[in-house]
Amino acid sequence: MYSPKYNQEKDWNTVADFIRQNSFALLVSVQNGLPEGTHLPIELEEKTPGQGDFVLRGHIANANPQSHTFTSGQTFMAVFMDPHSYISSSWYAKEKIPTWNYIAVHVYGQLRILEEGELLQSLTRLMDRYEAASAQPVKMTDIGEKELRNNLKAITGFELSIDRVDTRFKLSQNRNDQDYFSVTDHLRAAGDDHSRRIAEEMEKRRERNT
Repeated sequence: MYSPKYNQEKDWNTVADFIRQNSFALLVSVQNGLPEGTHLPIELEEKTPGQGDFVLRGHIANANPQSHTFTSGQTFMAVFMDPHSYISSSWYAKEKIPTWNYIAVHVYGQLRILEEGELLQSLTRLMDRYEAASAQPVKMTDIGEKELRNNLKAITGFELSIDRVDTRFKLSQNRNDQDYFSVTDHLRAAGDDHSRRIAEEMEKRRERNT
């Protein structure tokens, strides 16, 4: 991913938080010379709490052709992206070239297929996380044994090592204060969720002089 130095996020905690908050990702591999991609939840997990040994975990349907690449030994890429917003050149004092602000993280690593027990643990954590907001949370133990086993047979769990991380937090870092805060003000005024979140990320990174 092309990313000028001023757009790169070097703080791992910031990157990790972004992955956790935007965990519906795109998993990319190559099969027969062509790219394969699947959109799916991919969770950042620490294998040993407090040790900083992070991995990505998820699962895919066995019927998905991309599952055939899981034993290929190739490098996989997981793409995490969101939010993004159009930036009008009318918001700048002089320049007339519009652009797009966004946040994206690419993670590259080797894939390992999970054992059934690991897959069940991964699915339980995933379910507990997203069911927590439900009025009537469903737990893994609520699923009948036969139904659970049938579903486990239909999917393959995976763990992706984190060998390389590319980031682009494109947030108008190359703009002067006048243009920078004009962008944040217009994004706030736009009112949509993406614009608001980009404005919030920008405001974290530069203090407004009043």
